[in-house]
Amino acid sequence: MPQSTHTRTDVTRVAWILFATAFAAGAVDIIGFAILGGVFASAMTGNFALLAYHFAQGNTLSAIGSVIALIGFIAGCIVGFTLRRGRSRRATINLLLATETGLLLVFALYSLWSTPVALLSAMRLQIVILAVAMGVQAVVGQMVSHSTIVFTTTLTRLVGGITDAIVSRDSTGLAEVRDQITLVASYLLGALLAGILAVHKMGGVVFLPLGGVAVAFAAHCFFHRR
Repeated sequence: MPQSTHTRTDVTRVAWILFATAFAAGAVDIIGFAILGGVFASAMTGNFALLAYHFAQGNTLSAIGSVIALIGFIAGCIVGFTLRRGRSRRATINLLLATETGLLLVFALYSLWSTPVALLSAMRLQIVILAVAMGVQAVVGQMVSHSTIVFTTTLTRLVGGITDAIVSRDSTGLAEVRDQITLVASYLLGALLAGILAVHKMGGVVFLPLGGVAVAFAAHCFFHRR
C-alpha cells in the first residue's frame, strides 16, 4: 500500500475511533447523571466536585455513588494499561475496544434485567460497569493522542487554533480545529440523544454507549483489513 494511502487510512481509522467513543462518553454521562443517581461515569472532574459537594451537605448516600464511579474508573485504567503491556499498538486497541464493547453489552443487558426491588444495588453495579468501561476508553484515547472523555483540553485547543488562525491569518491549522469541533459535537450528540431517551423513559438509552463503541471497534478492524 502506498505511504500516502496508508496515512489517509490511519487518519480515517483514528477519526472513527475518536468520534464514536466521544458519542459513547456523552451518552454514558447522561445515563449516569439522569438515571443512576447523579454521577458521571466518564467525567471524573465532575465526580470530584460532586463528591466534595455531597460531603459538605453530609449526604453520604449520594457521595457513595461518586466514590464508586471514581474507583471503577481507576480500575478500568488499570485494566487498560495491563492489557497494553507486551502488545502492539494495533492489537492493544483491538483488545481494549473489544473489552469496552463487552462491558457495555453487559451493562445494557443487566440494566434491562435488573428489578426495582434491588434498585440501589443494581444502580451501583451499573455505575461500576460504566466507569470501568470509561477507564478502558481513557487508555484508548491516550493511545490515539486525543481524549474522548475530557473535553476541557479539547475546547482549549479548539479556541487556541481558531485564535491563532485569525491573528496570523494562516488557515493551515484549521484542519485540527475541524476535528476538535467534530469531537465535541459527537459528545454532545451522544448526550442529546441519551437525554431525549432518558426524559421519555425509553429503555433503549442503555444501548447508545454500546452502539458508539461497537462502531469504533468495527471501524478499527475494517480499516486495518483494508
